[in-house]
Formats: sequence, C-alpha cells, structure tokens
Amino acid sequence: MANRIDGFRIEKIESIQSLEKCAELLMEAYNAEPWNDQWTKEKAWEKLTCFYNSPKFLGWMAIRDNNLLGACLGNIEPYYIGDYFYLKEMFVSVHCQRQGVGSKLMAALKNHLEIIDIKTIILFTSKDGFPFDFYQKNDFNIMEGMCMMNFGAIN
Repeated sequence: MANRIDGFRIEKIESIQSLEKCAELLMEAYNAEPWNDQWTKEKAWEKLTCFYNSPKFLGWMAIRDNNLLGACLGNIEPYYIGDYFYLKEMFVSVHCQRQGVGSKLMAALKNHLEIIDIKTIILFTSKDGFPFDFYQKNDFNIMEGMCMMNFGAIN
C-alpha cells in the first residue's frame, strides 16, 4: 500500500463556490485510469451544480494546504422505510488515491449521517476492481435483487 497522506482536513461543502475546484478535480480523476472519460470542466461543473441544487444536498471536501484532494457529494432521499443518502459522486486526485483520502471522506459522511439518523447509503459503481474494492473495504455490500439498467447511449 502507498504511504498514507497526513495533514489534510475534511470540510463540509457549504457554498456553490466550492464546486469550481471540485469540477476541476472530477475532470482530472475521471479522465485518468481506470475510467479514461472525456470530461470537460463545463460538464463537470454542470453535473456538480445539479447535485448541489438538489433537495437535501450534502457534500464534503478533503483539503491540504488549500489544495483539493477529494470530494464526495450526494443528497438525502425519502424512502418508505426511512430516508437514505444517495452518494452521487466520490472522487480523489489521481496523486492521492489509495492513501486514505477516500476513507476519511467516507468516515466524515458516515459520521454526519449517524448524527442526523440516516442509516443507509446507496451508490452505483463498477463491479470490477477499483473502486468496488474500496467500497467493500468500507462496509458496503451488493444490494441483492437490484441491478443498474440503462436505455440509450450510456454503456
């Protein structure tokens, strides 16, 4: 395992201005291995702004020396047996992955949700390797009886 990064803090995303750096980092992270996407800053900004403007938005950033290392964003959604948190995006700088940043972001998220009595987090991810392995190490399980489906051009 790579050396863990120390000396960073986790901050709650409190304003839309924070999303500009988040959009840049989303683009960096997802345009690299293993995804090799083709995000532009404009599309990343649009996506994150959409999340930010959703009801009951919550998000956190990992920051060291005023540099954004990672972020996680989503929102609380209602469900008949109790509300859940839908983790829409979680990304960490390619230079900081597998060094504890994601785990600290996840711990901050779980801690906050426990305080507000939200007991479930739902997310979608690839089943092959990273980040699937990351989520399993953070106590996530496959939802039996569920699958992700699409119609149209997204593969």
